[in-house]
Amino acid sequence: MIRSIKSNNPNFKSVTFHSGFNIILADRSHDDKSEDKQTRNGAGKSTLVEIIHFCLGSKVTANSVFRNENLKGWSFILEIDIGDKVYKIERFTDCPSKIYIDGSDVSALKFECKYDKKACRYYVSPNTFSRAMLEEFYGIVATEDNQRYIPSFRELISYTIRRNVDGYRNAFEFFSRQKASSVQICNAYFLNLSIEYAGQFQRLKEKKKGIEDYKNATKSGVIGSFSLNIGELSTEVITRQKDVDAFKKQLDTFRIHPQYEKILKEANSLTNEIHALTNTLVLRKRLLEKYEASYAAEDCGLPIADIEKIYSEAGVLFQSSITHSLSDVIGFHNAIVSNRKEYLRNEISILKKDILEINNRIASLSIKRSEKMKVLETHGALAEYVLIQDRYTEAKQLLDDAKKRLESAEYIEDSKSRLKIENQELLIKSRQDYNERIQIREKAISLFKTNTEFLYPEGGTLTIDLKESGYSFGIDIKSSRSQGVNYMKVFCYDMILAELGCARSRYPDFLIHDSTIFDGVDERQVARALMLAQLKCEKLGFQYICLFNSDVVPYQEFDDEFTSQFNDNIVLRISDSQETGGLLGIRF
Repeated sequence: MIRSIKSNNPNFKSVTFHSGFNIILADRSHDDKSEDKQTRNGAGKSTLVEIIHFCLGSKVTANSVFRNENLKGWSFILEIDIGDKVYKIERFTDCPSKIYIDGSDVSALKFECKYDKKACRYYVSPNTFSRAMLEEFYGIVATEDNQRYIPSFRELISYTIRRNVDGYRNAFEFFSRQKASSVQICNAYFLNLSIEYAGQFQRLKEKKKGIEDYKNATKSGVIGSFSLNIGELSTEVITRQKDVDAFKKQLDTFRIHPQYEKILKEANSLTNEIHALTNTLVLRKRLLEKYEASYAAEDCGLPIADIEKIYSEAGVLFQSSITHSLSDVIGFHNAIVSNRKEYLRNEISILKKDILEINNRIASLSIKRSEKMKVLETHGALAEYVLIQDRYTEAKQLLDDAKKRLESAEYIEDSKSRLKIENQELLIKSRQDYNERIQIREKAISLFKTNTEFLYPEGGTLTIDLKESGYSFGIDIKSSRSQGVNYMKVFCYDMILAELGCARSRYPDFLIHDSTIFDGVDERQVARALMLAQLKCEKLGFQYICLFNSDVVPYQEFDDEFTSQFNDNIVLRISDSQETGGLLGIRF
């Protein structure tokens, strides 16, 4: 149980609790209606709830009351029973990352403590504290493998100590934006259902969501634009496998010659020389053909009749100019032809000799080049080998990528069917477990009906069902649809959890309700709820702490005995009428 709440600041109104029924009463000011809202919050009831959470390792957000400058240097101390021992938990607003714990046997909590040299005290981090408290308060051991699929200490304790208006809107939630998986796992634990199966349902949900997220990411191009068509990807894999095999074969048969580059240069030089000689040979052959044609033409000569005709015509036209005889002309002509033929004969002979030499040179160079090319054909350069190796590595990477995409496509293709089978198998196993726990469910349902019948003429119903998505829960009270009745659903459900928890070996033996749970509730139901809480405390031996506003206490609905019990169990009175009357002793 919670024994006390204190502070290192003397302004704070320390409060000491006892076992059973405890009331913290806030006196409201009625001087000015315009101040009603301010004075209602000025006493510090909600702050007290936040202080308890603060000491129990809650996160300190940027807008938290513990960030306020007016609380700088403050610490809050929660004295509480953990197991069968009493501990004091202290946490400072200036350093919320450290939780100091004092007690007769701190080692029993199995903390991984650190030493604060300045404070000369041992402390733990909020995360370490929460892991240890999960086992101490609820008997759940968190490991690296299961921590994602079990409720956390902070989640579970938020049902025992509900916060803000959000904490009272829905019996199965402690705030409005709580994840569905958290709601299912937490309430499965509270109602003695299998949290293991609840976790497995969550795993399947995450798998389904992961598949849908992957498909959507592929469609949107977030992870690259590629097809998930199995046929297209299979073709790509086959094509890329052939590329890899071809490069691998080249590498396996590749032989490196140490003088490959030198031989390649020599082969290129020989090729260039052969090309040059071939061009020269073509020119020589063309010139030979021309000379041989000219030589053949010179053999025909000029007919004597033609010469005589020409000479006769010349004598008629140029009688005084012609001094040589016809025989001289013919002799001169024959001499010219003879000289021309001799020149052509010599040139033809030279050309044939050059052509022969060029052919021989080309043949010789071709043999040398062929020898070089044989070496180049059977060997390669190191740079060429590295290039092929790089291409092989690239092709292999592309093949691996295509295979992975094919595997992903095949996985996605049959994932829905596979997950549906897994879901049905899980449903069969969990249904069997669910049926075996029928007595546990009947007890919870019966308790809720009994609790609501204590408040209303007609009892309410608690529904605990098992569907394809896991456990589902529902509550109904037919008396009214007002928010006040919704709050009473929460009240009756919390009373069930407290009663079921009393039967466990480890469970918080206290329950705390802020005055929010009675907002808008009919006075008769408020009175009956308080009486029910007091009766449960006596019967079960757990501690109930209720923070209440003095002006809405339904004394007229109490009998004399309960009026006396109510007043006797007021452990603290706070007020918003004075600057120092509130819980903190200051106003800001």
